[in-house]
Amino acid sequence: MVAIEPSANFSLGASRWRRLNFLLIVCVAIGVWLVLVPVAALLLTAFTADTGLGFGAWTLDNFVEAYASERILRLIGNSLIYAAGTAALTLLIGGFVAWVVERTDAPGGALFHNLALLSFAVPGLLMAMAWIFVLSPNIGWINAVLKSAFRLRNAPLNIYSMGGMIWALSSHYFPLAYLALGPALRALDMRMEEAGLVSGGRYRQVLSKITLPLLRPAILSGLLLLFIMGLSSYEVPRIIGRPARIDVFTTQIQAATIDTPPEFGVASALSLLLLVVCLVAVYFYRRATRNAEAFATITGKGYMPTRIELGRWRWPVSLSIGGLFLLILGLPLFTLFWQSFFSNLSQPFMGSPPPATLANYQYILRYPIFLDAVRTSVLVSAMAATVVVALTLVMAWIARRSASRFAWLLDALASAPIAIPSVIVGASILFTYLVVPVGVYDTIWILLIAYVTLCLPYGMRFASSGITQIHRELEEVAEVSGARTAQVLWRVLLPLLLPFLLAAWIYVFVLSVRELGASIFLVGPGTNVLGTISLTMWEEGGSYGAVAALGIIQIVPLLAIVAGLRSLETLVQRRTRAGATKARTG
Repeated sequence: MVAIEPSANFSLGASRWRRLNFLLIVCVAIGVWLVLVPVAALLLTAFTADTGLGFGAWTLDNFVEAYASERILRLIGNSLIYAAGTAALTLLIGGFVAWVVERTDAPGGALFHNLALLSFAVPGLLMAMAWIFVLSPNIGWINAVLKSAFRLRNAPLNIYSMGGMIWALSSHYFPLAYLALGPALRALDMRMEEAGLVSGGRYRQVLSKITLPLLRPAILSGLLLLFIMGLSSYEVPRIIGRPARIDVFTTQIQAATIDTPPEFGVASALSLLLLVVCLVAVYFYRRATRNAEAFATITGKGYMPTRIELGRWRWPVSLSIGGLFLLILGLPLFTLFWQSFFSNLSQPFMGSPPPATLANYQYILRYPIFLDAVRTSVLVSAMAATVVVALTLVMAWIARRSASRFAWLLDALASAPIAIPSVIVGASILFTYLVVPVGVYDTIWILLIAYVTLCLPYGMRFASSGITQIHRELEEVAEVSGARTAQVLWRVLLPLLLPFLLAAWIYVFVLSVRELGASIFLVGPGTNVLGTISLTMWEEGGSYGAVAALGIIQIVPLLAIVAGLRSLETLVQRRTRAGATKARTG
């Protein structure tokens, strides 16, 4: 029996503990259903014969078919090279931006911070499409400009390559590296570096022997997290890798499910190997962060973060970051925007383009399933964000506040999906609800289940970090004053956690709108989302202009929503700090 034991510092009535026991059991049950049931279905599908009517006899034939051919070695190699290359390049770009914003006095730090967050809001599928318009050997306008300028016979750049895949994903994922390294750089005490310089060391030596070792936990954690996300990536391998015949696990898993007849067992067998690789990466990720306290530089000795004064290099460094954003964000968005006004391919700065027209936008707005896809994407994403924030608030509170030996289960269950690629989540949920007699297939509810499962780790991290900063004595005072559990959550914790929860809501909403890997398995005739209709229009060979217009129609409102919610988040943070200051001085 799972039971919460009273803490010595938080003595409450028996009825209170019974309520917390009930909450703990409910939360564990929800976590098990969301995370472990689909994984169990994946295991059953991998180890049983596909009868077309459910699970058949136990067999290893699925593994023989999946791993007996020589292509499996190429598949493993491609996946590892792609994930490792993406992790390294993403960390390099994001680390440079984080260093400039957090450690230097270069102008524009706040602008670069907001641009990094906004760039992550752009769906990865659209960014991959945009880079094809830019760097394709046949239609890429940058290649056309270079060929014309230097009289080249062949295109100098090729997006349809492993390097092109790595660049397309890294240019989109670098905000994750920025968010991973930014806090560590912000907290690093420069006096340690100054001591090294005063002792006669050169800055290069100080960087290699002091700065980088202190940042090791953040760097290793960032690399491993990015490696996992590279393995999980689906959009870039689907529309750039497959035409180049560079298959990775995610595309091969999806391909097996759409074969005739579908090979669900083979897809499950491939998914298990990818899942094992991700779990191993998470194991090393946790080992890298386990002793992070040994690298702490913030103590009670009057620490004051300072910035490096760049002097005459302030503006050149700032302009270089601005140029980087123009390259990785401005260039693809400008290309999509340009192409959206022309029905046929039109390359900027090449020849005389035909007259611009709004016909593509009119076509998209009249597209039969477009408005349904918009409604579905926004509705399901908003519901997923709300459910994740509400659920992880309760889970994090119980995990942090209870003295039960089983409270860690909540954190473990909520964090587990970070090791499960979205295509595996989609496939396993599909297998589960094809067998379990619950009428959610081809409805928005199966998408909601997938999005909530995928986003649980992120909501848990936001909620846990917020609750950790709130002393439990505030809850004790409320309880002594007669407040019930719901009143403690609603009237004490919720107002204090509002900035964290709003940030979590924004993050989960954006992730859900962008999600494609799981959606591709779960959409049906009545549940199209924006990502799937974008992919369908692209692969059906429709007008380049129509696809670009569809991308712009998605991006502009999404950026506006994120910018508005960020402003609201900033306002809430200011009011929360002002309220806390008033409470202390009152």
